[in-house]
Amino acid sequence: MTNSLMRYVVFAEADKCKACKKCELACIASHNNMTIKEAVKKRNLFQPRVHVIKTDSVKMPVQCRQCADAPCARVCPTDALVQEDGVVVMRQQYCAACQLCVMACPYGAIELSFIGLPEEGADAAQPVQHRREVAVRCDVCADWRAKEGKDRGACVEACPVKALHMVTIDEYRAMQR
Repeated sequence: MTNSLMRYVVFAEADKCKACKKCELACIASHNNMTIKEAVKKRNLFQPRVHVIKTDSVKMPVQCRQCADAPCARVCPTDALVQEDGVVVMRQQYCAACQLCVMACPYGAIELSFIGLPEEGADAAQPVQHRREVAVRCDVCADWRAKEGKDRGACVEACPVKALHMVTIDEYRAMQR
């Protein structure tokens, strides 16, 4: 599952962020097949995969950083989070919601959320039949981008001040040196 859609990280320019939380709403909308307007109404029912933090001195969205040696993948007892070709991949069907990845993530970018999962052996075209709690984190809207033909994540598109950017994992890691 490590395709070109997942080899990206959303990079945030903290000095530009206004903490408007439009990125959170876009995230909810893109992962739950709804409009932004619906996401506003239902924001308390869904967990965004990007979270805006706001302190006296910092405003910034936080999401998965695709760590080179990902602690979340190292501690996952069910291999729901694995690192393949340098990319952290979430295989939610294996998640036991044990929260070890939540505790191991140095960025606070993983949370538990109820999501719809297809029944085992179900046809992909069938509607989701059951919801269960699993770990979720930013997946750079891989499914949404593929479905919508987009080259940027929903949060990047929604940011009114252009504080968010899609960069390759390699570009992001080079910035951190």
